[in-house]
Amino acid sequence: MLTLVPTPIGNLSDISKRAIEALIESDVIFCEDTRVTKKLLNLFDIDYSNKTFYSMHSHNEIEIISKIDISIFEKNVVYVSDAGMPGISDPGAKLIQFAQNNNIKYDVLPGANAVLTALVASGFEGEFTFFGFLPHKGNERDKKLKEVINHDKIAIIYESPHRIEKLVMELKKEIPTRIVFFAKELTKIHQTFIKDEAKNIILKNTKGEWVVVIDKNDLKSNHLTLNYDDILALKLHPKEKAKLLSKISSKSTKEIYNEIIKL
Repeated sequence: MLTLVPTPIGNLSDISKRAIEALIESDVIFCEDTRVTKKLLNLFDIDYSNKTFYSMHSHNEIEIISKIDISIFEKNVVYVSDAGMPGISDPGAKLIQFAQNNNIKYDVLPGANAVLTALVASGFEGEFTFFGFLPHKGNERDKKLKEVINHDKIAIIYESPHRIEKLVMELKKEIPTRIVFFAKELTKIHQTFIKDEAKNIILKNTKGEWVVVIDKNDLKSNHLTLNYDDILALKLHPKEKAKLLSKISSKSTKEIYNEIIKL
């Protein structure tokens, strides 16, 4: 049997009795980092001397799953990420798909999750979409950020301490009067909540992992929306048209320009 086990995102007291029991009874443990998981087991006085560990993270997930012998699930197998709920910006979903495709019995235990914790702490109401981490830089980041801030639902993203100040500046520029909520180090000693208009956000200490919740774009319905074909039909110079189209597609300006010339 396979069991996905959530682990604390900061405060060790947030682990459930069921999670501890699953870890105690496990024979095989798949985890992001064996060192992190063994440290967690030590903190809960769980003996792991007779357990088998496999490191499975975002970079080797597909490779590891392709090599799994189904017979291993005759034992008690668990998967844990370093912190939080597996499958939410962490490996786990593909392991569930493997279990489903091979008729392997599985279970998912409920537990700590930074996305939902930050959403509730924000005080925003309504539907939401979780976007994970933004691309690090370049055109991909610009496009994704525009998608996030123009979304008609509450948007939730993760950001690292290395880029959180950059994100603040981007939000100040793009949506200065939109209410945003920043949460740092959830459930930990230095947990911090900041909620204000984007233009007023000041981060005194950027260390730690961040969850950012952006209120929905209520003005979206008042804006004219143009799709790819609409822009293509506009009477604009090919270069200007190509620049616009590149912003809403994965193609480069040069590639689109050449296509327009051919047309």
